[in-house]
Amino acid sequence: MGISRDLWRDTLLGLILTVSFGASALFCVALTRESGGVAALWLPSGLMAGGFVLLPLRRAVWLAVGCTLAGMGVNLAVGAPLDALPLFAGLNLFEAMLAALIVRRICDRRRRIADLATLLRIALFAIIPTTALTAVLAGALLGYLAQSAPQIVVGWFTANALGMAISLPAVLLLADRREDQVPRRSHLEQVVIYGLVALISAVAYLPHSFPTPMLLTPALVAAAFRLGPRGVAQSALMMAIIATTMVTLGPAHLDPLNQPLRILNLQFIIATALFTSLSVALILSEQARTRRLLAMRTRAAKRAQTRAQIASAAKGEFLATMSHEIRTPMNSILGFTQTLIRRDDLPAEARRQVELVHRAGGSLLAVVNDILDYSKLEAGEVELALQPQSPETIAQDAIDIIAPSAEACGLQIRLETTGPVHDMVLIDELRVRQILLNLLSNAVKFTEAGEVRLQLSVRDQGCEMLLRFEVHDTGVGIPKALMPRLFRRFSQADSSARRAFGGTGLGLAICKGLVEAMGGVIGVRSRPGLGSTFWFEISAEPASVLTDVADAAPSADLGRVRVLLVDDHPMNRDLGATVLKLLGCEVSLACDGAEAVDLAAATAFDAILMDIHMPVMDGVEATRAIRALEGPAAMAPIIAMSADVMPEMVERCRRAGMNDAVGKPIQIEALHAALARCIEAATVEVADPETGDLDAAVA
Repeated sequence: MGISRDLWRDTLLGLILTVSFGASALFCVALTRESGGVAALWLPSGLMAGGFVLLPLRRAVWLAVGCTLAGMGVNLAVGAPLDALPLFAGLNLFEAMLAALIVRRICDRRRRIADLATLLRIALFAIIPTTALTAVLAGALLGYLAQSAPQIVVGWFTANALGMAISLPAVLLLADRREDQVPRRSHLEQVVIYGLVALISAVAYLPHSFPTPMLLTPALVAAAFRLGPRGVAQSALMMAIIATTMVTLGPAHLDPLNQPLRILNLQFIIATALFTSLSVALILSEQARTRRLLAMRTRAAKRAQTRAQIASAAKGEFLATMSHEIRTPMNSILGFTQTLIRRDDLPAEARRQVELVHRAGGSLLAVVNDILDYSKLEAGEVELALQPQSPETIAQDAIDIIAPSAEACGLQIRLETTGPVHDMVLIDELRVRQILLNLLSNAVKFTEAGEVRLQLSVRDQGCEMLLRFEVHDTGVGIPKALMPRLFRRFSQADSSARRAFGGTGLGLAICKGLVEAMGGVIGVRSRPGLGSTFWFEISAEPASVLTDVADAAPSADLGRVRVLLVDDHPMNRDLGATVLKLLGCEVSLACDGAEAVDLAAATAFDAILMDIHMPVMDGVEATRAIRALEGPAAMAPIIAMSADVMPEMVERCRRAGMNDAVGKPIQIEALHAALARCIEAATVEVADPETGDLDAAVA
């Protein structure tokens, strides 16, 4: 069975550290040992401690044995006292083991120096306390040597603390193979930087007047910027060895009085340079990791954004398709029931049943509309159509619409006003009415007895009018703990309420979205059993009553108006023709866009009702083709009439040259208003099919 990769790696690391321990011990003892037997720089303990951190316990034992034997052999070779050999070996082993134990708790599970904070913790909690404790033990055990105990303590601490501060981080950094620890530099650049460090280390302690040791720190900082933390570790080892050699063997060693001072100066400068440059390298390394992480997250965010856009487009397409497929049969259901209700010869019981069918269809249509409205709000596609209107008129319209439902439930419903409610303001009448109808219908739905009251107050604020609408009811009320859920989508205060009263749970979420789109706020006050008050406030600019008289509700007589109805669905053509004849129009029919273009070219029509999705030629293409005709035929008003009411389709219709749009299911009043607007237009120049720009507005 082959030897595992981990065993090979650990064995190789142990051999390298054992050899390095022996070589560094020989260097430090031979060149820097003082008369008391203590070296001025001691690198081996840091090397052994680094091995204890990186190796598993059973392999660290062999490293301890090898380093101990190597250390004792070096001390014996340089003539150390025999009785001091086991003391030196034991103290070094104790120092390395204690430091490694602390570092294992400080570093992460990968035993690496991940950042500057980790380096500082190693220095403050592992290196300094460990070497200080060992120095005290050395002073107590080696006091019989030539030096006094205090001298041994100071000498041991400074030599071992500096040596371990250089060699221990170096081992951990050299063993760290992360990409950010090894910046990609050319071999030539690496040779130049390491050569510069070696040169400065060699000349720093030559005898001259200029303070050249000051250059050691900039040299290591340069290595930090270009070579990273591992480069700093290697440069620091090189600098320590070369500078120490120059101090002990260079011209300065001939002056024995200054030798201890120069050794102390060397220790201080190398320690300062190492921690300064290593701090810079780790900070740069962390910045590089942060940049890579940011780039990765940016790419992930872009991918997520792309997926979200695709999902949004798919959702929009799904909603458009479902809307069209649901609205097409709903068009017939609501259209024909609305037509039947208008007949005078319908028996009372049959009329009641038709009204029930019509209301049920209206409820289904309301669900579809809620989903579409919320989808528009989520996509930020709600556009406000500001028109002059009095707040009282909007409120009264909402009351009139809800009144039959309230009276059927035995509830009183009334409107109270305060302030200049008759003044005209620029407001999106349809959206405000939609909010009011939602709040009023909820109030009626959840009130068994009593009343529903709409309170409107208008306050003049100079350049703006503040409109406050409050819907009060005497219903079941809402517990305080459940109020935060009210304006969330698909949520009601009580989950059983949806089963009991129906609804999508989107109504209040839509109200909140519309109010916020108008720059307003919405809220609720309630007490269980005492009813609820839903309120919202919006601001509106004042508008002159005479500003847009022509925008008032159209009153054109549609009698004898020639209308071309284009629809591929036979039932829709039948229904459309029936409704148009009720309005007094003369109706011609086309089953696709191509037939509509032929009829428009041959016959002058006062208006064209154009379906969008049709075979052979769809409504958008047909509109462009009609606009390209010569003569008055190209000027005929074209009204889109489709179940696809998504904003994208409405925009396509506008750019193709259509003048107006009504949605399916057909509402007789809405169809009458759209036709009247087109017939009453005094001058209309058709929109350019390419740009969609209008040259003249409807009068």
